[in-house]
Amino acid sequence: MDRSTHPDELKSAVIAQADLRVRFGLPLALVCIGVYLFGPTEAVGHNLAVVSMLGLYFAYAFLTRYFSRRSAPFSPWDLVLITAVLDPLLLSSWMFVSGHTSVLFVGFYLFTILGFGLRIGAVAMHLCQVMSLVGFGVVLVSSPEWREHALYALSHVILLIAVPLYGATLIRKIQTAKSLAEFESKAKSQLLAKVSHELRTPLTGIVSAAQLIELESREAPAINRAGSILHLAQALDAEIRQLLDLSKLDAGKDLSPETAFNVDYAADYVIKAIEPIAASKQLAVQLDFDERIRFPVQGHFQELTGVLINLAGNAVKFTAEGTIGLRVELIDETPSTYRIRFGISDTGIGIAPEHQERIFEPFYQVESGAQRKFGGTGLGAAIARELVRKMGGDITVESIEGLGSVFSFELAMTIDQASSTPVVVAPEVAAPTVSPKKILVADDNTLNLNLIREMLEKDGHVVSTAIRGEDAIRKLAAENFDVVFLDYNMGDMDGATVYQTYTFGRVKTAPTFFLTADTTSITRRLLEDLGSSGVLYKPVTLDKLRGALAGLFAGHVVHGNTAPARPAARGPHLSPVPVEYIDGAAIEALREIKDNPEFLYSMITDGMGDLVTLNRQLLELIAKVDTPAIHRQAHAMKGVAVSVGAIRLATLADRLMSITEDQLGADPSRWKADLSDTTTRSLAALDEIRNGFAQARVANH
Repeated sequence: MDRSTHPDELKSAVIAQADLRVRFGLPLALVCIGVYLFGPTEAVGHNLAVVSMLGLYFAYAFLTRYFSRRSAPFSPWDLVLITAVLDPLLLSSWMFVSGHTSVLFVGFYLFTILGFGLRIGAVAMHLCQVMSLVGFGVVLVSSPEWREHALYALSHVILLIAVPLYGATLIRKIQTAKSLAEFESKAKSQLLAKVSHELRTPLTGIVSAAQLIELESREAPAINRAGSILHLAQALDAEIRQLLDLSKLDAGKDLSPETAFNVDYAADYVIKAIEPIAASKQLAVQLDFDERIRFPVQGHFQELTGVLINLAGNAVKFTAEGTIGLRVELIDETPSTYRIRFGISDTGIGIAPEHQERIFEPFYQVESGAQRKFGGTGLGAAIARELVRKMGGDITVESIEGLGSVFSFELAMTIDQASSTPVVVAPEVAAPTVSPKKILVADDNTLNLNLIREMLEKDGHVVSTAIRGEDAIRKLAAENFDVVFLDYNMGDMDGATVYQTYTFGRVKTAPTFFLTADTTSITRRLLEDLGSSGVLYKPVTLDKLRGALAGLFAGHVVHGNTAPARPAARGPHLSPVPVEYIDGAAIEALREIKDNPEFLYSMITDGMGDLVTLNRQLLELIAKVDTPAIHRQAHAMKGVAVSVGAIRLATLADRLMSITEDQLGADPSRWKADLSDTTTRSLAALDEIRNGFAQARVANH
């Protein structure tokens, strides 16, 4: 490290040196005073000099610590030069005034010199070495005690010359090895990322071709072969994704931005992802959720669910019969935080004690050789532990061979204060219906607009719609409504502007709910501060709408008319659809609105069309690194994706909604590749479902 070192790295080294003077130098100075005072009596003049030296060193230590944390008036390199001169000179001054006891402290010259060499670099070390020789030389000439022991003094001079020179050679070798290791690690990560992306491009084509073969074939052997290709391709894709995750971690990639989410939703998300895989092996899946976790939290939803799905997937892989369990337990609670333990248990083969810690090493596998039974790269557990550590926890494992394993970790999660008042959020549970109301719905996405209109009309409400903010303002000015639902992000103006325009100068306004896919606490606080009746997060379900209306019109509940039970699922079977791309519950929610093949086929077709358009627009914006426009279009994509159940695409869109210019500009091609691949796979999964409804349409005719 020298003047060409990155300023942040150099500043950190200077701060570390300054802290060492305070934590180690000051106590040492006090020890020196004690040694001096309890030694043979010195003259009063010497005592005064010793006390003065102590005061001077205290001032020096605290001043250098103070300036090390400031950007002015001294730069980090200025402080390196100043302290490399003053440190040995202050030590020399102490050597002079301490008399015969100075022999105890001469070794601190080397401690100071080598400290600069190891923390800062060779230039600072040699400057400190020269000043040490100068200072010690003055002490030798002016101190009677040292003149009487000339040979002893000369031996220390030789050490001050030889040891730092040899140390400089070792430091150069260490720095060279460190630079080489960092270069190799970076090159490996870049290679992994590039190769993985290059592999995924043809893999996407293979999957698409296999899906077309499966759909178009009429013969069972061909369909089975296509299914085998898809199964193998999905397995290969999982391994490639792990390599990508490893390369990102090695490169020091940050976690995704924190967002507000419900912990029970995250747990349910994991269960839905793992159930089809477990069902293929006749394994039961159980969720044990602590009901004391009532409020949303701020956290890394993507990484948390990714870790849990990874651990649960491993549990399924190594379990032949029995149960896979997810336990979410509240360990501690304060007014602002939850401490939550997450655990994945299985009744599988277990792990021998000698392997329990090593399974977290990259590429380590308990099995080896040609007789491996379970496969895999051995990256999953290593990636999971690294992600958990980045989130502030650590994964532990308890296992008994032949009986099963439990992987668990604890995280401290901030309670989303803006979300801690449940009254402003429409409840997810089934709510009673209210008598018909006159309602305005404004949303610039036709699919979302039609879905909300269908849901409200299902309960007999009179619904007016507006696809632009200006249209909503005109209708609000011309008519009186009982309730208003406003999309927060619309093309011409946002819902907040519409609401402010609507309420300006009016004595009485209709209760207004905002609709948004943006779950951040900043947006929530903004909407609450406007004085709205609440916020409904997309996907907007029938239960959410009913809950919002029931909260407003408690005295208008239709007697005995509660939300009907969801009808039994009919239509296409969803098991062949990759669970990480489509949420079957969203499709069932569409069926609940109107269990009609024509409607369901139309909604999914419209949603697919919107996703194709939004994907094309987002790819163009990513190429331009136009982050404000990306945020708007990603919000639109998330809204459409959650409405048709494209959960993987919705998660990616959520990340794009808050992406910074630096994050995007660092690797735009990766974002484009991820978006293209996720959109393609989501569309393919939706098309499979749509084909099922198409067949039902034909059968009905």
